[in-house]
Amino acid sequence: MSVQAVGRRSVLDIAAEVLVADPSASLAEVAFAAGIGRTTLHKQYATRDDLMRAVGHRALDLWEQAIDGVEEHEDGGLRAFVAAMVPIGPQLAFLWRTPLFDHIEDINRRWRSAEQRGLAVLHRARALGIITADVPDWWLLQTFHSLVYVAAESVRHGDLAPRGAPDLVVSTFLKGLGR
Repeated sequence: MSVQAVGRRSVLDIAAEVLVADPSASLAEVAFAAGIGRTTLHKQYATRDDLMRAVGHRALDLWEQAIDGVEEHEDGGLRAFVAAMVPIGPQLAFLWRTPLFDHIEDINRRWRSAEQRGLAVLHRARALGIITADVPDWWLLQTFHSLVYVAAESVRHGDLAPRGAPDLVVSTFLKGLGR
């Protein structure tokens, strides 16, 4: 069985899920979850750090693809952006929650680029008057990411239907929880 894909899921995607659930998971635990032998995984990723970096780059690939797929709509592409990000929640959670990546320049460079490109989607919504202009960009981005993260986790736990997630995120993002 290929180390790159197990069925229709990437070993790196499975690794992200395992490592989000248990950040201390070993290569053996990742291999078990992926349904492959530890030796097979070691052939591709000699160390745990090698696997972590590969999973980080995979998460960035998916994040960049999510941004690339956003088309402008009457909401500036906001709902489409959420709809593209929620399914990759485990990969984003892994990326956003792994301190190792604070010290890896190529990951940091791609991360900053993805954030800026995602912020451009939020700026389009702001230019359309959908998002208030008096919120700093850092807060706008962090709030948006937090809602996407919570929605993805809620879908993963079965508390939220995948199809309902984008509308709930956008509604909460735009209107908050107040009356």
